[in-house]
Amino acid sequence: MSFSNSTPIGPDWSNGRTARRPLTWGYALVWYHGFIRHDVYGSSMLGKLDFLKRHGLVTTGAGLSEIVNMDAAERDKLGEELALHGLQLTPRIKYDYLNATKEVRERETERIAEELRQWLPLTRGQIVTTEMCAGNRFDRKLPLEEKLSRVSEALAPLAAICSELGAPLAVENHGDFYIADIVQLCQATKQLYIYLDTGNTYLIGERPLPAFELAAPYTIGTHFKDHIVGPRPDVYPLQFEIKGAALGEGDVPLRECYELLMKHAPLKDKLVLEVEMIAPTDMDPQQCLERSLRFIQSLEPAATGSKATFSEGEIGK
Repeated sequence: MSFSNSTPIGPDWSNGRTARRPLTWGYALVWYHGFIRHDVYGSSMLGKLDFLKRHGLVTTGAGLSEIVNMDAAERDKLGEELALHGLQLTPRIKYDYLNATKEVRERETERIAEELRQWLPLTRGQIVTTEMCAGNRFDRKLPLEEKLSRVSEALAPLAAICSELGAPLAVENHGDFYIADIVQLCQATKQLYIYLDTGNTYLIGERPLPAFELAAPYTIGTHFKDHIVGPRPDVYPLQFEIKGAALGEGDVPLRECYELLMKHAPLKDKLVLEVEMIAPTDMDPQQCLERSLRFIQSLEPAATGSKATFSEGEIGK
């Protein structure tokens, strides 16, 4: 069975149902109880696609190994649903970039390349994502420059392969390295980009807006996430508290981030923006989702032409 990797016909952002969106918005996580209709789809990836369809979204992430290891019939059905509804999966790849020997790097690169060539058309993915897989910049196991050098050596052939396949490779900041570190990695690694998690800047102690300004010229995808934050000098060890928030209601400057990406993102035709939502403990996740979706719709009024509407109680139907 073959699957087209042509430009998808996504949902209409003005009514959440039928025509193509001006940008590729999706949902990454958290998959709260009721978001997926387990009574209909069980634990199948099809339940996530159903969620996307019901909320006027286009894409979600999926481990490439998860797709490879699927039952053939389930995988065929997944491909049919993606093509039929103009949806996408954004594949994730990784191995131990930091510690792999030359032989392991070559073997893993060959394996991932073969899997991408076989299954990327099915996913209809615009980009491929990965992570540093190198501990963190503070763990003192290796000097930072050596870490970046090793990761660059491992990612360079994968970046070339992804570019050849039309789905560029992007590294996510997981609260492990500064954005400046990942920019340095991209500058040293041809055809490598950033998958910007907007909330993880706080996780490693970065000021978000300067980090976004650095990242924007290299960013081809995001986990669009908000947090409410604050220092905790009353506890030991001293802490910086990071809580969940509906998008647009926390301390992450998401509107400014969006504007930076619209001005400076290098491959706007490939740009993937996935909502990552951590609901506050005192807010129902469904309500948090509705408020978050209204916020991201407000970012594109000129492109969409009208307000999106989200039905109350839609989740879990």
